[in-house]
Amino acid sequence: MERRQISARGNVSELKVATAYIEAGVAVSAPLGGCAPYDLIVDTGNRLLKAQVKTSRLRNCCMIFPTQRRSGRNSKPRSYVSGEIDLFAVYCPSKAKIYVWQFGDYPTQGYLRYSETRNNQQQKIRQAKDYEFEKRFDDLREESGAKGARTPDLLNAIQALFQAEL
Repeated sequence: MERRQISARGNVSELKVATAYIEAGVAVSAPLGGCAPYDLIVDTGNRLLKAQVKTSRLRNCCMIFPTQRRSGRNSKPRSYVSGEIDLFAVYCPSKAKIYVWQFGDYPTQGYLRYSETRNNQQQKIRQAKDYEFEKRFDDLREESGAKGARTPDLLNAIQALFQAEL
């Protein structure tokens, strides 16, 4: 695929994610110059979260996206390290949905399953429905007791939700 098409696809994903956060009432910023390891800064009102936006593709009932980065056309992939990003925000063009999960130890590919496994396996399966942006944001509001999106307790709710799934 041409570099221009890949870049455009990433730009669309970033705009979709930024729009979702803004529509939910959260301030969003982007670093200038493309030198930061993150794509967006999400202002919870209490803390700035560094979000890395990825575009997923569908394969075998899973949404797959890279959890590594490349700098330049022929460079080797590099993993993100603790402190560089706080969360992955994944846009799936085929489903027109956004999924969010906290940064942690992941292999070189992220997998979110959008249908049940054939053998009914439940362990070590990340169901996409558990990571949907709308569900995450509603859970954050509910757990923080917030009437609106921007409250001092929002960060605590985010951290509690992510700790519960680890």
